[in-house]
Amino acid sequence: MAHIVFEQVTKQYDNGFIAVKDLNLDIGDDEFLVLVGPSGCGKTTSLRMLAGLESISRGNLYINGERVNDRAPRERDIAMVFQSYALYPHMSVFDNMAFSLQLQGTPKVDVQQRVQAAAAQLGIEELLDRKPKQLSGGQRQRVAVGRAIVRDPAAFLMDEPLSNLDAKLRVQARAELTKLHHKLGTTFIYVTHDQVEAMTMGSRIAVMNQGILQQVDTPQTLYDSPNNMFVAGFMGSPAMNFFEADLKPEGDTLFIHAGSLKVPVPADVRSRYDSYVGTPLIFGIRPDNIYNPKCAPPGINPVDIEATVSVVEMMGYEEIVYLTLADSQELIARIDPRSRFTPGETVRVSLDMNCFHLFDRASEQVLH
Repeated sequence: MAHIVFEQVTKQYDNGFIAVKDLNLDIGDDEFLVLVGPSGCGKTTSLRMLAGLESISRGNLYINGERVNDRAPRERDIAMVFQSYALYPHMSVFDNMAFSLQLQGTPKVDVQQRVQAAAAQLGIEELLDRKPKQLSGGQRQRVAVGRAIVRDPAAFLMDEPLSNLDAKLRVQARAELTKLHHKLGTTFIYVTHDQVEAMTMGSRIAVMNQGILQQVDTPQTLYDSPNNMFVAGFMGSPAMNFFEADLKPEGDTLFIHAGSLKVPVPADVRSRYDSYVGTPLIFGIRPDNIYNPKCAPPGINPVDIEATVSVVEMMGYEEIVYLTLADSQELIARIDPRSRFTPGETVRVSLDMNCFHLFDRASEQVLH
């Protein structure tokens, strides 16, 4: 197991481009941490600095309390699984998995035992004599993971290892990697641009954008309590609905005005927002928190609005409904499939005002 600490780590290239800026991240023993964000956000660069494949411009990187900035990759006791798998095509599966051990001069008996044990864990014992070209994408992915397992590293670094698989295999492989993490009890650091992978696999998620760490927390906390609009919009599919808004008191009630959308702030949280009257804001609500009033669950704080259905995506277990408000603003809702909304129909939907978000329009930070 490995305790890994990024301390003000920055990566700046010779042309002045800063790929990662002042990254502070504490990754605990036996943690499954996912680095997630759009292409170019710095997540893979961070992983490569940890692996020793990229130099660190500023800051310090510690593994189990020891500074490793200047240590070679082979001295860091980590194993990396790449997006491309990088299997040797002329070698059998056994030889691919055994290669790093053989380079280290590990006795043949130990090599045999460790490869067999890893193959058994991954369910690929019958593939050991095959060449990579004889394997499916999912099988190659397992071999790549097996090659890392045999080294018994302190930490596994995985750079989008499932991106070459089809949708069904990706779901299966996600579950297999999660089970493997529990079985090995080793630190996993996993890079992906797919927020579904991040939500389903990580014990914690670190969200990055433009080289800067935006927020790190458990999947549910990131989803329920995002720090800013980027995290709110990136985590969740379909993404959160955003509307330019402001706050206006009317009698004893504080209202959120967002074009034709006008909804009251619940009385029990009004005091939190009174000081923001007159400040340009963004009102956010997730598609999950919009309901057909006839199918709404108990315990919500519903505010009904009227909208016109423009598109319906029937998923079987849910409907993704694209709605148009009176001022042509668009709203996406994830609703009960029994609703059977149809394009062109005018409907009423309920916003659960227990689950709304307000952000400062200038800074895009959430209001507390």
